[in-house]
Amino acid sequence: MQKDSYILGLDVSTFCTGFSIWDLEKDELSKSGFISLKNLNSWHEKVDEVCSVLEDIKKNTNKITYIAIEDILQKFIAGKSNIKTIITLAGFNYVIQRKCYEIYNITPVLYNVLRSRNLADCSVPRGVKSKDFILRRVVELHPEIKSELPLMKTKNEFAKEAWDVSDAIVVGRAAAATLLPDRPKEIIKEKPVPEEDLIDFE
Repeated sequence: MQKDSYILGLDVSTFCTGFSIWDLEKDELSKSGFISLKNLNSWHEKVDEVCSVLEDIKKNTNKITYIAIEDILQKFIAGKSNIKTIITLAGFNYVIQRKCYEIYNITPVLYNVLRSRNLADCSVPRGVKSKDFILRRVVELHPEIKSELPLMKTKNEFAKEAWDVSDAIVVGRAAAATLLPDRPKEIIKEKPVPEEDLIDFE
């Protein structure tokens, strides 16, 4: 894997798809964002919208050589996930995987949620709400993105789309840890801070 290239990390869902771009040469986050799909009704519209952004990313970042996608099926909990939801999200995820291959000519690599968090230095402590912890941990690791994360329209709180951005960054960090095994150990093995020491979002 050449270092003068980029990783595209994706957290795919039909509500919102988060993305991250990781610079392998500098070993740092280059860009992150989200593709809002909640106001689009059909699969075709949602797929087209994601593909439009993927095409723009390709146009502006022409050295993407690796695509990492969070494995959607690992998110579901037995007895708590509706089968229709599972089928819908899994199907959408696989369609986006195929579109990534068509656009970039790269076969995406799926990353298990728990393994991604471990590789990205974002392991969630027991008894802590995972989504909130991951969001806070990612902002702690990348404070520059805090001002760019979407906020609710009626409250001074992060919108749900911020979770998708943070998940996309996690999978991008995980891929970087896999592709750059010689990076300093203190970066790979950095331990998550305790819940009570997490940064204040207010």
